[in-house]
Amino acid sequence: MLRDFFNKFEAFTRRHQLISQNDKIIVGVSGGIDSVVLLDLLMELKSREHLEIAVAHINHRLRDEESDEDERFVKKLAEEYSIECFVHGADTKAFMVEHKTSLQVGAREIRYKFFETVKILKNFTKIATAHNANDNAETVLFNLLRGSGANGLGGIPVKRNDIVRPLLFAERSEIEQYAKLKSLKFREDSSNIKDYYTRNFIRHSILPQIREKVNPGIVGTLNRTGEIFQELGYFINNEVKVLYQNIAKNFDGEKLVLDIFKLKNSLLFIQENLIIAALRDFVHSEVDYAKVHAIMDLINSETGSSTEIGRNVVVYRDRYNLVFIRSPKEPAEFVAEIIPGKKYEFEEFYFNSELVERSEVHFSLSPVVEFVDADAAGEALTLRSWRAGDWFMPLGMTGRKKISDFLVDSKIPVYQKNNVLVLSNKDGIIWVCGLRVDDRFKLKEDTRRILKLEFGYK
Repeated sequence: MLRDFFNKFEAFTRRHQLISQNDKIIVGVSGGIDSVVLLDLLMELKSREHLEIAVAHINHRLRDEESDEDERFVKKLAEEYSIECFVHGADTKAFMVEHKTSLQVGAREIRYKFFETVKILKNFTKIATAHNANDNAETVLFNLLRGSGANGLGGIPVKRNDIVRPLLFAERSEIEQYAKLKSLKFREDSSNIKDYYTRNFIRHSILPQIREKVNPGIVGTLNRTGEIFQELGYFINNEVKVLYQNIAKNFDGEKLVLDIFKLKNSLLFIQENLIIAALRDFVHSEVDYAKVHAIMDLINSETGSSTEIGRNVVVYRDRYNLVFIRSPKEPAEFVAEIIPGKKYEFEEFYFNSELVERSEVHFSLSPVVEFVDADAAGEALTLRSWRAGDWFMPLGMTGRKKISDFLVDSKIPVYQKNNVLVLSNKDGIIWVCGLRVDDRFKLKEDTRRILKLEFGYK
């Protein structure tokens, strides 16, 4: 069984081109059975494919001592494999409150941000997570029950950018059998047995009933359904991309116009996806279907009819067009001279800096804290609003990038862009505050003096 399972793993990664020779892979390891098995499988591939493997673990601090025991277990596991282990402790509940997310969404955001940060800072090429076929089946069913569109019914993607999921082929029973035969130790997460999480309710109550009374192979069925909808999603997105170029006009960042006559020439389902594309283009975020349908209703409404979509965004009908418009409050340009080592309190935000020892540098996911080379930064610093034409070299990159393009890529909402500040010196931008430091000012092995920067809104 062990050889068969490994062969299936290898065939799956090959078919989906998840792993290449000489890849440097960060493996997200919680300590649970799925991530432990994934790590073991990748270590089997390590020498043959010349891989570099490291472990990343988040201590969400949600289960007191149990969470700390998970962290200790993962560190020991990495030691046994003689690989690096990167660990971060997060106040997940505080993050959830601050960002107004659910606990699970907040934990996921923290997790992926940490993985991505480690990947960039340590020059890794891939992030591997241990989602399996049961996870995918639960996701497809959950999205179906809450009324998700075709994209949601596609389930968990096998690959998204540098994130790969090599265990999606395997059902939980196969993973458990593999762990048993190899005598792998793992941790049990007590929260997985509590049904007040929607996913756990689906896992423990709904799917077993379907398996027993309707379809014994429901996990495989839902995974095949997910694959079909993923392919359908790719097809629809390609169709929409072509049509959208012909339907959208007069997009200048503050206003987007869609031609209603051309929009109505498409099938209703395609019209919905064209609206979704317009919203992504205009507000740089996903919008729920209720708002999509509210916009759809405007197609057959009178001129002047409108609906609000989020903060500072309105969509209205103007004769033969749908018009998306925003009217953000333009802030006055901000400029302040900064002396390193001093603390500053402004009306809406604060900025602090201090020289610290290398022993005081602590890896953090917090966007409000950064460490830079003090000698490279110099003594004459300016904190100011970013300007058109500003550029910097984002950490981990070797080329220039315009601040405007960086903010778009970072999915910063348009109404927030004008509030972004940068710290600069005579040589250019040191830090896009709260977002990314410039690669030229990062800490190096020969850095003699370290400047700690802090920026945050009140």
